[in-house]
Amino acid sequence: MEGIAFGLVAMFLIGVSDYLGAHASGRSTAMQTVNAAFWAGAVAALVVAPFTGSIIAVDMAKGAVSGVAVTGALWTLWRGYVVSTMGITAPIAAVTGAVLPVMFDVSRGEGPGTLGVIGMTIGVASLLLTSWSRGDRSPVRGILHGLIAGSMFAVMFVVSGDTSIDSGVWPIVAQRGTAGIIITITALLLRQPAFAGRYAVKWSSVSGVAGSAGVASIVLGAQRGPIGPVTVTGSLYPVVGIALIWILQGERLRWWQVIGLLGAVTGVAFIAAD
Repeated sequence: MEGIAFGLVAMFLIGVSDYLGAHASGRSTAMQTVNAAFWAGAVAALVVAPFTGSIIAVDMAKGAVSGVAVTGALWTLWRGYVVSTMGITAPIAAVTGAVLPVMFDVSRGEGPGTLGVIGMTIGVASLLLTSWSRGDRSPVRGILHGLIAGSMFAVMFVVSGDTSIDSGVWPIVAQRGTAGIIITITALLLRQPAFAGRYAVKWSSVSGVAGSAGVASIVLGAQRGPIGPVTVTGSLYPVVGIALIWILQGERLRWWQVIGLLGAVTGVAFIAAD
């Protein structure tokens, strides 16, 4: 039950981060948006980290590796949006990033029970329903990029989650900092501005703090038990984004998105009851 609580917190925070990031992306490039988000997340994690644990070298190294993984995942995701569509690439990446950690648990003999399997299956199906949309560009290339990006997201979760409870959120400091360094250097090499204007940076930073806190919640949950239930629950964050668009912007939901929202609640309930 503790893992589900961390997953629910992550679902909400990452969903809010995704919504705010989309708000900022119209005034900056994807690279600038994510770069500001990573650096803001690193600073926020650094402020909180001393109260949650101690610096442990091996865990900081794992955090850095997970930072490389999340950078690669985002780059692949962006390419998928270019060569295909967001509606195809994003849900495939999210589902893959949720399912692979469950398989990791199974390989270690920590697989979920019957109710957990049912809940995770409903959750994954709900994730597809809420975020899937048709596109007129290559679905095959979108699916391929989604699978690769999702696999790297899974590596990020598994590696950063495989850290000591004594390290708290220090691995997140290493993760976000490493990702920020990689993106900043890349921007400089491409002779592009590493950051956007003040307005975009402000919203990107708020998004980054929320996203960093969400990933930290997943890591804290994984440090205390199996990672599968935490990542599956946390990966339902698109449901929060859809709900915020509906509530705050009055956008009409499609019937399959409504089913997805209801399914997400049902899936979490089954996982919690396992």
